[in-house]
Amino acid sequence: MIINKIAIGNSQEAFIEDRFTSGLNIISSDDNNKGKTIVMQAIFYAIGNEPVFPSSFDYKEYYYILDFTLDNGNNILCCRKNDSYVVKVNESLNLFDSTAELKRFFSRNGFEFPYIIKDNIKKMVDPVLLYELFFVGQDKKNTSDIIHKGYYKKEDFINMIYSIAGIELVQTLNVDEELTKKRIDELEEEKKQLKKQNKILSSKSTTMNTVSTYSDITSLESKFSEIKKIKDTIVECSKERNRLINRLLKNENALKELRSLNQFIESGTLRCSDCGSDKIFYYTEDKSYNFDITTTDMRTQILNSIEEKIEAYKDEIDKLNNVIEQSQTLLKELLKDRDISIESILLYKPDFINYVDADNRLVEIKKEIKTLKDSLIVGKTKSKYVQEQRNKLIEDIEQAMDSIYHIIESNGPNTFSIFTKKEETYSGCEGTEFYLSKLYALQKILNHTYPIVMDYFRDGELSTQKESVVIEEFKKLSNQVIFSATLKEQELGKYDNIEDVNHIDYISNIPFHLLQESFVQLFDELLKELNIKIK
Repeated sequence: MIINKIAIGNSQEAFIEDRFTSGLNIISSDDNNKGKTIVMQAIFYAIGNEPVFPSSFDYKEYYYILDFTLDNGNNILCCRKNDSYVVKVNESLNLFDSTAELKRFFSRNGFEFPYIIKDNIKKMVDPVLLYELFFVGQDKKNTSDIIHKGYYKKEDFINMIYSIAGIELVQTLNVDEELTKKRIDELEEEKKQLKKQNKILSSKSTTMNTVSTYSDITSLESKFSEIKKIKDTIVECSKERNRLINRLLKNENALKELRSLNQFIESGTLRCSDCGSDKIFYYTEDKSYNFDITTTDMRTQILNSIEEKIEAYKDEIDKLNNVIEQSQTLLKELLKDRDISIESILLYKPDFINYVDADNRLVEIKKEIKTLKDSLIVGKTKSKYVQEQRNKLIEDIEQAMDSIYHIIESNGPNTFSIFTKKEETYSGCEGTEFYLSKLYALQKILNHTYPIVMDYFRDGELSTQKESVVIEEFKKLSNQVIFSATLKEQELGKYDNIEDVNHIDYISNIPFHLLQESFVQLFDELLKELNIKIK
């Protein structure tokens, strides 16, 4: 993935940065408040990240346009205003009313978002978590946790790393194993009772109340806990399904209206009774955008966009239906009366009337028990293998972090983990070395192709010698790299002549006034590429 251009603006003021190359880029200035952080944050905000702009910047007043190219060759132009998006892929225009819609579209077009198990459900991660893999901003940094704490935890970040590495997702709810053990218990009890079948047949009432079918089952508290987990999964999936169904219905209604409008226009002319205009506009849900759909071409693009959203919603609803159905099946199994005696089943089951049938059944039971026990062994072996893969991956990442750290800080005392302990949080120069090492190691081990972006990569007064090492090591990566730095007076121009470094100088920018009227015309031209009019 290569970032080509970031643009920020409205009808009064704007700024466009299009000087990026596919190699190592450094944005520098001679002072703070020249706009470096706004540009760095805008890059990822434009494609769904949560905002961490400077407090003096009223980010909600602007449109954000990111031009980038994916590994599959798709060129994408994405515009964000609040939580609405307009995305142009090659020549196709698409509209989205939420970040959730955006990430699903990206994943279908070459910008994949990994899946993790969250709340016992397989979920596609949000941009806010994925971008922490390769973007470190200037603010809110904490080496002991993820930057955007809230819905996601650092455990989710670790699980995302496993997913990207291709390690199988492991669901924390191990109901299948419990049900397998429960089935084995049932079969063992059935086998025991079948061996006593003659006694049972001769005296149907003597043992009915004395045999405990599930003496070895997991404790009742554990069972209730498992039941609660499954019920929670069903509730969460049902909520999400209802939300998606509502979105689906809204888009289907919009589709019907647009199609009927097409039919009407083909047979006549539609005009406003107040002003007489023949212009017809389509507005996004939050009114951030409107599109003139008077022309057939524009209507067709809007229709195609809505149809694609509808198909995406249907796919998500189908996936949730499967999860709900599987969870309901598991719940039914767990909710079966744990004290039902196998004798009561045997006495009324025609297949067990005589000894021959019982003998045949014993053979079947023996085979089924062996199959189930073998499946448990395979499951445990598989689980052990997955855990070994996970441990090896984390070990490799942390070794890579230590390796690059000791190249930057040859006599450094630290031994890095992906997250530090709360009482061992790094700050200043150590914190900078930690994040640089982490960004570097994650790329080397996961071999991802995302751009590596770090705002204020010299935070904590990283020395000139260490900075030179960092630049040389990151130049070796095949990824696009974007750093920013604030230079002292004696350092001005230091990046101009470094080989394979693209220096983007913000020294001439006016403090606190990155956006200028002079960029508005160019910004408006970018909006026109997306059929957006804001004047």
